[in-house]
Amino acid sequence: MTLNLPCFVRPTRLMLATFGIALAASPTLTPWSRAAERSALVPPASATTPGPAASDAAAPASTPASSNAASNAQAEAAPKATAKREPAAPDASLAPLAFLEGHWVTTLPNGMVSEEMWMPVRGKSMLGSFRQTRPDGNPAFFEFTQIVAMKDGVVLRQVHLHGRFETDERRKDPMFLKLAKVEGNAATFVPIADGEFGEGSKSHAGDLANVTYARSTSTDGTEALTLRIESRPVKDPKNPDAEPKPQIIEISMKRAE
Repeated sequence: MTLNLPCFVRPTRLMLATFGIALAASPTLTPWSRAAERSALVPPASATTPGPAASDAAAPASTPASSNAASNAQAEAAPKATAKREPAAPDASLAPLAFLEGHWVTTLPNGMVSEEMWMPVRGKSMLGSFRQTRPDGNPAFFEFTQIVAMKDGVVLRQVHLHGRFETDERRKDPMFLKLAKVEGNAATFVPIADGEFGEGSKSHAGDLANVTYARSTSTDGTEALTLRIESRPVKDPKNPDAEPKPQIIEISMKRAE
């Protein structure tokens, strides 16, 4: 094609807080060295209270409030279960373009191979890739195309790269088209108007007038995807006096087995 045509993870775990409970230090009891001193400190039996009661008095009482606080702290520290989320359903506005899905390939008489692959609709997008390979096996160029369902319509963006992934100076910005019509298994895209999809948006489509993808099935059941590229009327450099005419390129590719 010689026209001037642009071609989780959510954190895997919760950060857990560490909680500590400070305990009051119990007084250390030292044995008395003399029995007289020890007995002098012991009050009469009638005045003494049972040992367990004294022991209980030394330990801080456990109140319902402190027990609840500890339970709450443990609950907050425990990992919280996350509700399972289902993948996004295919956007209904892309359903008519499902005919693109698949691997399509053609081999020219000179040994050049052109092929295009389209992933199925996923959520609000489709993704396509085009590769042209020279007879010596080296890649000629690549194109990557996205079709996205937006609030204001379905759009197509495409980038073109040379065989070594160099950017084409004439096509540094992605081409920006919009879906104009769908009829059966055929869809036509046209360049957007400047600013149509937001401030600063441009088509970067050069002389392109429209691009049509069409799928057909022959009598023997063979499926083919045809890419038809039409330019605006342009002058023929070999015949500058002739009336400008659109230039048309068609690439027909069969579904790969």
